[in-house]
Amino acid sequence: MAKQRVLVVGADGVIGRHVCEALTGRYDLIRAGLNGPDLLIDLSDPQSLVSGLTSLGAVDAVISTAGRANFSPLSRVHPAGIEESTYGLGLKDKLLGQVNLALASQSILRAGGSITLTSGTTGQDPIIGGSSLSMVNGALEHWVRAAATELRAFRLNIVSPSLVEGTPAAAIAAFPGFEVIPGRKIALAYIRCLESGLSGEVIRA
Repeated sequence: MAKQRVLVVGADGVIGRHVCEALTGRYDLIRAGLNGPDLLIDLSDPQSLVSGLTSLGAVDAVISTAGRANFSPLSRVHPAGIEESTYGLGLKDKLLGQVNLALASQSILRAGGSITLTSGTTGQDPIIGGSSLSMVNGALEHWVRAAATELRAFRLNIVSPSLVEGTPAAAIAAFPGFEVIPGRKIALAYIRCLESGLSGEVIRA
C-alpha cells in the first residue's frame, strides 16, 4: 500500500526538522519552505504559494510549521500601513500566509485530508517585545476554530508550541522562565493532528 503524501511547509526550520524526522519512513514527505529542499514556498507571496501547491498534485495532509514575525518593544512600534509597519511581516507571513496556505490546500487535498497550522505560546503567555507574535498567534487560533466549522471534507487544526530544542540562544533569551521542550514531544502534537479525527482544535505543546 502506498504511503500517504504529506506536505510540510517550513521543513527547513527548527520545528519543521523535528516534525519531518518524526514522520520520515511513515509517510511520503514533501519538504517545502524558503529553502526547499523539495519545493520552494514563500508564505508572504501568494503567487509563490499557489503555484507551488499546483505543481504537487494530490496530497493527504498539509502541515505548516512556518511563519515569520518581528520582535520589537512596543515603544518602537508606530502607526503605519501594513507594508511599513513593524507588524507587517507577521501579518503577511505567519498570519495571512498560513491562512492562504490552508485555503489553497483545499484544491490539492484528498477527501478526509488534514491541514495543521502553527501558532505559538505567546498567544497565551505574552513576552516583552512579542506583541506582534501575540497578535498573530491569537488571531490564527481563532481563525482555525471558526474555519473548521465550515469545512466538511477536510480537518483543520493548529499546534501552539512552546520553545523547542534547537531554537537559537538569542530567541530563547527573549522567553525568560520558559521551558525548552524536546523536539520529539513537539512533533507528537503534529502527529496527533495528522492521525486523529480532531478538527477545530488548538493543541498546546
